[in-house]
This record gives sequence, structure tokens and C-alpha cells, in this order.
Amino acid sequence: MSANRVFIARLAGCGVFDPAGDRVGKVIDALVLYRKASSPKVTGLLVEMTGRRKVFVPIARVTSIAPGQVITTGLIDLRRFSQRGSEVRVIAEMLGRKVNLLDGSGAATIEDVAIELNKSKQWNVTDLFLRRPKTSTLRFARGATLFASWESVTEEAKGDEAQSAEQLIATYSELRPADLASALLDLPDERMIE
Repeated sequence: MSANRVFIARLAGCGVFDPAGDRVGKVIDALVLYRKASSPKVTGLLVEMTGRRKVFVPIARVTSIAPGQVITTGLIDLRRFSQRGSEVRVIAEMLGRKVNLLDGSGAATIEDVAIELNKSKQWNVTDLFLRRPKTSTLRFARGATLFASWESVTEEAKGDEAQSAEQLIATYSELRPADLASALLDLPDERMIE
């Protein structure tokens, strides 16, 4: 991770600190807002506070993101998190989605999402870490990986096919059983079933 570019799956579980260095919680997910003309904009982070309370921290209140830590202004609204209809959770809802590459090379699955700080001090989705379908018949073989910019892919329309939960489970693999159960219950209904 660089100072201006962060991968969301790596950010999950990182500590959230106030300016004095006191830990206030840990990152659970990031929320983005889709836009018609450009890549999605990050609106904030979903943070688990002490006592398993999940709250929303607007990205404007994040002063820096470094490996293993997120520093905030210290102003955190302690109201319980509730997702707005237009927001999308990156780890819970985007990882595992299928996309088509515009260069005609086929489909792939999103394994991670990179966000980057632009000149106007906004965090936007810039790159995707993708995995192609496996081509080998070997049981443990995995498909090739690649990076693609947001503008070079299109998301497949949601059909009857369920979204893969493999990457979501890999992201949550380090959690204790009680924390995993809590995280699964906080997912949107459709994603929890998948």
C-alpha cells in the first residue's frame, strides 16, 4: 500500500485511531457510491467500535491511511450503522462480482479493489485486482490474476446466478467464530444467503 493507494481487502481489520493515538475501533468495510460518468467514490468506512457496535465514519474525517492503521479527526458519530440504498459495501458486496473486460479478453472475478486519493482530496476506486476463471482441470488450480482500471471493465448484470462468496470468506478467514457470525449477520440479506 502506498500513501495514496490502498487495497480495501488489506484495510479490513486495521485499527482506527484518533489523533492522540488511542484506538477507537477497527475497519470492517468501505462504502462507495456509484457515479455515471466515472469510477465509484468512497463515502466512508464501516468501523467496529468497542462492544461490537458498527458505525459509519465519513471519509472526510479520515486524515491518513497507512499500513495497518487509519487515523481519524476523532469526531465519530456513535449512531449504529445503517446502509443507505445507493451505497455499496466493497468487501461485502463487490468482492466476488463478475466483470467483463472491455478489451474482449473475457470475464473475471473481483478479488480486491484499490482506492486512490485524487488531487481534489477525494478517494475514488481506481483499479481492480481480478482473477480469471481457472482453465486447468486440476482440483486446486486457480485462474490467472491481473490488474485492470475501473474504466476498462463492465460489471455483469445481476441474473439468476449467485455471486461467489469465496473472496468474502477469505477476507473474513482470520476472524474468531463469534466475530464471523456477527459479520455474516450484518451483510445484506442476498449476500448472506450466497
